[in-house]
Amino acid sequence: MTFPRLSVAAEALPLSIFARLYEKLAGWKGDVIPLQIGDTYLMPPPAGRLAQQDYRDERDLYAYGPAPGWPPLVAALTEKVRTRNRIPVEDGGVQVTAGATHALACCVGALLDPGDEIILLTPHWPLIRGIAQSRSVVSIEVPFSQMLLADPSLDPYALIARAVSARTRALYLCTPNNPDGLVLDEAVLGAIARVAHQAGLWVLADEVYEHYTYDRPHVSIASLPGMAERTLTVGSFSKSYGQAGLRVGYVAGPRTVIEAVRKMSNHSVYNVPHALQRAALASLREGQGFLDEARARYRQARDQAVAALKLPVRVPEGSTYLFVDFAGHGCGPEGCLPVLERIAAAGVLLAPGAPFGLAYADWARLCFTAVDEARLLEGIERINRVL
Repeated sequence: MTFPRLSVAAEALPLSIFARLYEKLAGWKGDVIPLQIGDTYLMPPPAGRLAQQDYRDERDLYAYGPAPGWPPLVAALTEKVRTRNRIPVEDGGVQVTAGATHALACCVGALLDPGDEIILLTPHWPLIRGIAQSRSVVSIEVPFSQMLLADPSLDPYALIARAVSARTRALYLCTPNNPDGLVLDEAVLGAIARVAHQAGLWVLADEVYEHYTYDRPHVSIASLPGMAERTLTVGSFSKSYGQAGLRVGYVAGPRTVIEAVRKMSNHSVYNVPHALQRAALASLREGQGFLDEARARYRQARDQAVAALKLPVRVPEGSTYLFVDFAGHGCGPEGCLPVLERIAAAGVLLAPGAPFGLAYADWARLCFTAVDEARLLEGIERINRVL
């Protein structure tokens, strides 16, 4: 029996980047230490836990919700974006989504047509490339943060401008960066803004780690002069408040553009569950103590991980990862996968570098907040023994 073929976009999407590593892990009989996923071992703020919500006898918990999001959460996020991020967002300029992944997918769907190009400043969050592929949008990778770290004299404007073509419609950046932790300062953001203005580009600003900077403050690119009108800024309760399982994120931007994003959201998940938005709002209102404590614990974990790992690694200024170069430790045509398979056989998982950018096949990402500090150090000791 014959069937129609799958879509070109679906066939282009890669399988799980961890499939081969899970095969190697199968032989490990002890405690598996998962340092590959960007998560936290901390529980969310007490007020933001589902068990703390009052869900009794409220009909709206079981009805379809408003497309923009639960009004109290939308209002609180609008105020947060205006005050903390200094983005002059209008009423109606915030959309609640099913996590930041959904937010970025809706943004790509609202702004880009098949065949359009999006510049990805690499290393980048891996799923943005797959999101673009799923829309038949062409990703143009521009090695960026590692270039600036290696040579601060480089001109960030020149790095990006030479990648712009007649088909370029948007630019994606992540700050604080996942995976290398670079926090872009106002000068670098200004250079990105110049490219966007001169080439007439939309900017997708992935700022899900905004609350976790250690050495310099976070600046939203949409707060720069003339950038609010062309920037969509994405945030996440998964990263800020340890609520990844709730799948609550949001995007802020020009009201007319958010209306288009809202249509994409409404036609994919219809609305984010009201009960989960309640828990997110509780964290937003009462979670400052959690943010302060988590930031201090993450900084300590970062410093211990850098000191323990017997490989040179740059100290990340933000986010929750070490980006490790395994070149010279058994990398080959497949990049560092052979090394990561040996590490997986010792019961530790790391994320391969190639999905973060084609230039980073010899690299891997280690999340230093996925497990508590004792297990983190045990995992790093296993890595050191393998190497």
